[in-house]
Amino acid sequence: MKKLKIGDIVEAVFLGSSYECQVIEIVDKHKYKLRTKTGTILPGVTWKKLLVKDSPWHLVKYIGHKELKVQEKVSIQTTDLDKAIAKQKRFLRGDIKE
Repeated sequence: MKKLKIGDIVEAVFLGSSYECQVIEIVDKHKYKLRTKTGTILPGVTWKKLLVKDSPWHLVKYIGHKELKVQEKVSIQTTDLDKAIAKQKRFLRGDIKE
């Protein structure tokens, strides 16, 4: 029952099948939002020993940690933001009629 961080790789059981997932968000002290390799997002996942009620998913084991490429994510967001701001300025000047 390790406390996980964003980017950790874990094994989770979803509807009886085991999947390798990555932690994408920490919801609570021992609740996490996971993404499987296929892109399915599992919300509110916790360790099996900490389950209070039946759940279709739970954590089985910690596998490792994968470094996130934050710089790439930030640069993509800033370029998208810059494009949106430029488009808005053109719209306000009357260059774009939408």
